[in-house]
Amino acid sequence: MAYTLAVSTWSFHKHMGTLHATELDERGEHRFVDRHEFPQDITLLDFPQFARERYGIEAVELCQMHFPRSDKAYLDDLRGRLAEAGSAVVNVPIDVGNISEPDASVRRHDLDNIKKWMDVSAYIGSPCARVNSGRQPEGHEDIDLTIGSYAELAEHAGTLGITLLLENHGGLSADPNNIIKLVEGVGSERFRLCPDFGNFDESIRYQALEMMFPYAVMTHAKTFEFDEQGREVRYDLDRCMKMLAASGYRGPLSIEFEGPGDQYDGVAKSAALLRRY
Repeated sequence: MAYTLAVSTWSFHKHMGTLHATELDERGEHRFVDRHEFPQDITLLDFPQFARERYGIEAVELCQMHFPRSDKAYLDDLRGRLAEAGSAVVNVPIDVGNISEPDASVRRHDLDNIKKWMDVSAYIGSPCARVNSGRQPEGHEDIDLTIGSYAELAEHAGTLGITLLLENHGGLSADPNNIIKLVEGVGSERFRLCPDFGNFDESIRYQALEMMFPYAVMTHAKTFEFDEQGREVRYDLDRCMKMLAASGYRGPLSIEFEGPGDQYDGVAKSAALLRRY
């Protein structure tokens, strides 16, 4: 079987300039906050054409933290660039807020902030938006609170015609049992999973991924380092791919290169490796 190969802007985060967070201002609009400065060789607007021309990849993940603006004029420009490149967005990973925050007023702000990014995702044509499970104070875990947040966001996803995704991305989602509790607790077809091959602890990696795959509509093929044959060396990617195929998964396979080496070269090696499948 063939998968749609995609590439995330995160694979080039050392080349895409400032990483941004957002807060909501008094009008409920995004206020952008700089989180980290990187050099900029690639802009978000240029990314679709860059991915297509350099790697032959037409599907892209556009991380929220790489958006410098979220106003309609900018998003219209981005939609035009996607159309010109013949590219499609498959997911927008959203990395703002904490949906598991115990303080209700803070959590309300964060949920509204995330909803605006879900609106952005839908407007640029993405079928999915990934939202992190968040964190709670050690010893005070209340997964029902997180279920409530995801249920609200899943309902909003339904109004937009998109799917809300949870990734194994630390915090509550570091435990695969929590992930399944969240999926079952929300109980919505608009709430699915985005398993990441590289994010679980090695001691539970394969069992945990196997638990996630039946609910997956998006997958991150995380890569780090390669041997002389071009194989991933930090974990058994071949095993992950066989498990994924056995689950009946038919969604996109997105490159997230996080290795210590050159990101341009790392993505090239990642694409070559994944095309073997």
